[in-house]
Amino acid sequence: MQDYYPGEYYAIPASRSLERLASRENCKINAIRRFVTRGRLLEIGPAFGAFALRAKQEGFEVTCIERDARCRNYLESTVGVQAIGSSNPAAVLAQLPSFDVIALWQVIEHLDGPLALLDSLAARLTAGGILALSTPNPEAFQFARMGKRWPHVDAPRHLHLLPANLLVERMQAHGLEMCLLDSSDADAKSWNRFGWQRLIMNRFGGPLGTALGMAAGGILSALFQPFESAALRGSSYTLVMRKRAA
Repeated sequence: MQDYYPGEYYAIPASRSLERLASRENCKINAIRRFVTRGRLLEIGPAFGAFALRAKQEGFEVTCIERDARCRNYLESTVGVQAIGSSNPAAVLAQLPSFDVIALWQVIEHLDGPLALLDSLAARLTAGGILALSTPNPEAFQFARMGKRWPHVDAPRHLHLLPANLLVERMQAHGLEMCLLDSSDADAKSWNRFGWQRLIMNRFGGPLGTALGMAAGGILSALFQPFESAALRGSSYTLVMRKRAA
């Protein structure tokens, strides 16, 4: 899989841009703070750390697991959080303490053995702790219409499209209860827009395709918003589950 994640896959921002990028993570941090407001937070696959910084700003003690060495250096030197290098998070978890929050934003679809990883994550949550994740939604309005051309298929980088009910049932077996399931939040809407825009860009290519995709994709996103905001049909869903006390 290394061939599909070239060095430029992660665009490292200038430090002066990081605060602006972190401010766009409010949807995610607000979803977490509805249930947990402090403690140890583990983020798996943070890239350069916009959410990690936003969580740190809210007072969480942040640890990250990130495969990319450039991102790890940036996380420690600029974001100021602990960064552990691994492309196999499950292998690292046993060496770490328990966490009050574990977050995976648009990451689990990239990982081999996602259900086994969820089992490991459940074991590292404190009582009352939460698992928060977002991932492409195979029940999406777009997927039903675009099929294999849906940009969020993104093969071979995306190894799985995981229905929300599959993850909920898996985690319930470990004593977690669903607190939040949403595919119409601000994060999902941004992925809806991306889907329409990228579909057009992929079809036409070049600078013209990019310009056309950005403009027409934005219009299509607005046009289909009522359909994509209904009945868990957004291009991505956010799931939060809390571990019950023993």
